[in-house]
Amino acid sequence: MMYAMVVRRLKPGAYERFRRAWEPDSLEHWPAGMTKIWIARSEDDPDVIATWSLFELDEAGYEALRDDPEWMSAELGRVERMSEFETEVLASGFFHVLEEIVPPTAAD
Repeated sequence: MMYAMVVRRLKPGAYERFRRAWEPDSLEHWPAGMTKIWIARSEDDPDVIATWSLFELDEAGYEALRDDPEWMSAELGRVERMSEFETEVLASGFFHVLEEIVPPTAAD
């Protein structure tokens, strides 16, 4: 399982336009293996947005996704569309999930 995270500072009032630009432009351009996505807004600054995406991919699946020229082209277009509404990317990365922990009080 892998996890992608990006924290961005948006231009003031640009969330709705950013959100439309963030969405892939067709069903075929959603990444293979993606299972969940969260988008959150900072409590301290409404223009800071974090996105987390969970992928059921191993290293080979991740590399296959990055080697797919059609998907990469669509992803570069999506990044370009989003950049119109961003002032900066504060953090970005792709991670291997080491473990999932469910607190005992949430297990039921």
